[in-house]
Amino acid sequence: MARPGPSEKAKAPALTRPPFAVVQSLGPPQVGAALVACFEQFGARADRLEHAYSLVWRSIGLPESDALLLAGQAIARDIDHGIGSGVSIGYHNSQHFLEVMLTALYLSRLAGLDPRRTARVVTAALIHDFHHDGSRGALSPFRLELLALQEALPYLRAAKVDEEEWLRLQALVLATDPTTGVPYARMCWVGHSASGPVALPASTLPPQLGRLRVEPELAHDAVLLAEADVIPSIGLTLKHAEQLQSRLATEWGTVSDRDDKLQFIDRMLDRITVASFFLPNIQAVRQAYLGKK
Repeated sequence: MARPGPSEKAKAPALTRPPFAVVQSLGPPQVGAALVACFEQFGARADRLEHAYSLVWRSIGLPESDALLLAGQAIARDIDHGIGSGVSIGYHNSQHFLEVMLTALYLSRLAGLDPRRTARVVTAALIHDFHHDGSRGALSPFRLELLALQEALPYLRAAKVDEEEWLRLQALVLATDPTTGVPYARMCWVGHSASGPVALPASTLPPQLGRLRVEPELAHDAVLLAEADVIPSIGLTLKHAEQLQSRLATEWGTVSDRDDKLQFIDRMLDRITVASFFLPNIQAVRQAYLGKK
């Protein structure tokens, strides 16, 4: 595995700035630009995920002997070596895993999550598309998420991650399924927020998602992760958005135009809640696409 030289070390991002920390004086445009700069800097490294995950963990402050860290490090290292790294020339690959993980970290900071919840969310972000095969998940709900969990399990077992942590990780990853998991997670979170009854899971849902019905914090974190998955799908700047659109079109073997992008943004706009800090970025991207001919 390639190791950073002196110039790379000199350019290492400060753990006191986004995405590792919230700086109150920075607004959405500045934070978005900072995240995109990190995406590019880490993405240029051969050890992008192992390096980024280690910095994320350092910023969280949990012990280096933590079982979840050991499992995550092993997964990140293998992804960097091409194991389960997704579609190399498409969208669902290690660059996407990186961007969702760093976005999830920043949203966790904004939400004031404690270290354990933050560690769980960023690790779920790391593995949510592990071994993605480039197919569209809508054709078979939960297939890709269950595949990711199946492939991640040996690492978690080897690191001796406890059963409760594993069950919560499963709920978070399954909640990233866009057709069924995300709506169910949002329904649970809204139900908890309104202090009303939360509907029982449909029989077609994986049973692990039932935890969202009885654990309000986990339901919130599932929505946070789902939105951390969406934000880098839209783009935090116009340049970032155009890069993402190109990668997705390559993966799907289609031509994606201005109208496709605008339709996706418009579908997502009223679903962004936990990540509402980034709504100005999304609106700016939308306006830029409206101005395209």
